[in-house]
Amino acid sequence: MNASKVLKFVLLITLVSARVANAQEHHEHQHDTTEKLGQVNFPISCPPAAQQKFNRALALLHSFQYSEADLAFAEITASDPDCAMAWWGAAMSLYHPLWAPPTPAELQKGWEAVKRARTANAKTQRERDYIAALETFYKDADKLDHWGRARAYAESMEGV
Repeated sequence: MNASKVLKFVLLITLVSARVANAQEHHEHQHDTTEKLGQVNFPISCPPAAQQKFNRALALLHSFQYSEADLAFAEITASDPDCAMAWWGAAMSLYHPLWAPPTPAELQKGWEAVKRARTANAKTQRERDYIAALETFYKDADKLDHWGRARAYAESMEGV
């Protein structure tokens, strides 16, 4: 699928999500704790001890278990505040593209996490690219609407 089709698909999903978001106020999506997660292997430059925890946190994120993912990423940042991708993950856990847009408090928390990710020790260009793409969603949240920021994030991810 070419980049134009991917962007159109992401925008379509975003517009459909707007309908869902309007139909339900801030919704906390819960999953059964016995639910099995898929396997994720997303190499990061943080110490090896963080890699397994990061993969699990990302699997939670990809399973729409946002609160659990946030806690898992927070555990990593608490033990290794220089793990840039754990801060990125913390910010990602506050972006729920299929549910309601983030609240002002979530936007602020996400922006703080992105800033921490930017100042942490991202050792690879790939990591810096992921962080920069997510920055487009949280940056200027007080000036740009949610859907404009979501489109900017989707466009930034095309380069990643």
